[in-house]
Amino acid sequence: MIQAENLNYKYDHRAIAGIHSLSLKVKEGEVLGIIGPNGSGKTTLLKLLSGQILPHSGSIKIDGKISIFSENQFTSQINVQKFLLENMTLDIDDEKKILLIRDLADTFEFTFQLRQNLEELSSGQRQKVLLAKVLLNRPQVLFMDEPFSHLDPFTRGDILKSLFKYIRQQNITVIWITHDLDEVLKFSDQLALLNFGRMEQIAESEQFIQKPKNLFVAQFIGYRNFFHIKFHEEKWTSPWGMLHFPPLEKEDGILVVPDDAWTIDPDGIVFKVIDRYAGKQCIHYELESGPHKIFMTQGPELACQEVGSEMSLRPFIRSCFVIKL
Repeated sequence: MIQAENLNYKYDHRAIAGIHSLSLKVKEGEVLGIIGPNGSGKTTLLKLLSGQILPHSGSIKIDGKISIFSENQFTSQINVQKFLLENMTLDIDDEKKILLIRDLADTFEFTFQLRQNLEELSSGQRQKVLLAKVLLNRPQVLFMDEPFSHLDPFTRGDILKSLFKYIRQQNITVIWITHDLDEVLKFSDQLALLNFGRMEQIAESEQFIQKPKNLFVAQFIGYRNFFHIKFHEEKWTSPWGMLHFPPLEKEDGILVVPDDAWTIDPDGIVFKVIDRYAGKQCIHYELESGPHKIFMTQGPELACQEVGSEMSLRPFIRSCFVIKL
């Protein structure tokens, strides 16, 4: 279990960079993914939690043996099996050590490289060996800062799939930093989004997508269609008339429309296609109507639209939500 209460760390007297009044809790065996813009404090937070730097105030409690995975380089001339044996600290006999090495080599698919020298390995194979080096000593808590960021997406995805399967089997508690939203949503139980050293939102992965806390969170995770709406007489007024959503603390709100939540409606607003481009398994459109600019992905009811064509659209309300202004 990892628990941090009211952490503060300042790099200078202006107190802009660093970590500010940050708290979090990670249960045993849980995976927390940390995301945020460059300079938001992700690495500083990881260093605080892992004990590499000390907070100026606040408290940190961690139960279990800690390991930190880093993409360090090695130039040793020895083979992979000997390298792993030399870095094992478990108090077990050599036969059990070799069995453990072979089990991890099988898990991460580098069994055929055990007799090769380290410098003969590909970049992806080296990262697998470095991972095994960390996991061999059976950590209970693992910290990772942008693991495998230099690898191609296919190799990185393959390693992450094997790694998190192993992590779940061994009930290892993990905190990791990544810039890849798809990966962090897929492999994490919780997400923590930082901005200027403060926690914008910490929640389960699905809740991040379904209930972003504010506009910054919604924008960071990829939403692009936002409309200012007002609450009046138990309804929200919008460019499409009155909408039924639960009231918020304020009378002003933001209607968030996912890119794939548009439907053709003759009573909707007429938008003109100003751009289109291919994306992952769909076509993306950029459209405008007066002051409104929207983004849309091609749904099953929508034939391919040419730039310059027009469509009458309204949001598919059941896929939309409202957040505080």
